[in-house]
Amino acid sequence: MQRPDDEPDPRRWRALWVTLVAGFMTLLDVTIVAVALPSMQEGLHASPASVQWVVSGYALAFALTLVTAGRIGDAFGRRRVFLVALAAFVLFSAAAGAAPGIELLVAARLAQGVAAGSLAPQNSALIQQLFRGAERGRAFGLFGATVGVSSAVGPVVGGLILALAGPEGWRWIFYVNVPVGLLALLLGFRLLPRVAPGGPGRLDPVGVALLGAGILAVMLPLVLAEGGGLTEAWWLFPVGALVLAAFARWERRVALRGGQPLLEPGLLTETRGYATGAGLGALYFVGFSGVWLVFALFFQNGLGYSPLMSGLAVTPFAVGSAVAAAVAGRLVERLGRLLTVWGLVAVMAGLGTTAL
Repeated sequence: MQRPDDEPDPRRWRALWVTLVAGFMTLLDVTIVAVALPSMQEGLHASPASVQWVVSGYALAFALTLVTAGRIGDAFGRRRVFLVALAAFVLFSAAAGAAPGIELLVAARLAQGVAAGSLAPQNSALIQQLFRGAERGRAFGLFGATVGVSSAVGPVVGGLILALAGPEGWRWIFYVNVPVGLLALLLGFRLLPRVAPGGPGRLDPVGVALLGAGILAVMLPLVLAEGGGLTEAWWLFPVGALVLAAFARWERRVALRGGQPLLEPGLLTETRGYATGAGLGALYFVGFSGVWLVFALFFQNGLGYSPLMSGLAVTPFAVGSAVAAAVAGRLVERLGRLLTVWGLVAVMAGLGTTAL
């Protein structure tokens, strides 16, 4: 017997911790690898350009999957997609750790990025589904803390693993996901609520193709920047913009015809603050996510730090991010968008001071 829609799930807080563990792993893998790039390059006899794909390929696959995976979760059930994606993430983490060469490592990282990108929208959707009112703000506060801490603590964890595991320690950066992921998978089967999906409907394959092609065209020159991609593939930027404009037009057409668009146009045009918030979030993560890679290379190659010392150097951010996100989750209902403004000002001040 199912509970009424307005009755909260009594297991919601335990279920939240399962999703947070999964989210922590997938976001940790964006930054944990940064401190291990020199070790990977040496151990696999890889070129600097090819080893960069270990980081960039994961981020690219992650970005390409997000929107489509969110729609799949709506149609086929968030619990089901979450568990399948988590199992895939664990499997490809093990494959990355066992990779005998750079080619298979990059392939495993691309697959791992697809799995992580499929997990991410299910996390936020499950919070939206499980919590109401002020509880939802606190739950998203914990989610925000997880995002901040996982990104910042990655270099610390990576440096510690390398210090303990020796020359081949970079492999354990991927292996460590396996036991944690398996535990989260078992708990997910027990604790995540079984909610009837919205029905398979149609996935809008044209929208999927247009969005994927547009994102790929915009991001690929950036991923290839180390090998001269910005000068040789700059023309992909205007192509990507045109494809994304075609995607927006197609989605409006699908919505007007009563279909199921991949991205509901009304979210951007009718939901107050959604377009602005999405734009600010995109701008923030585009500008900020690469900071950890820059720090890792600067500390290790520029200042001669060990991987562990390189990671410890950014520990203050992890601590501050965790505390601020938890507090913000309790203040968001009272302060609203002012909280976002204060946060962005603080980040700009901190990065500006660091640059000086």
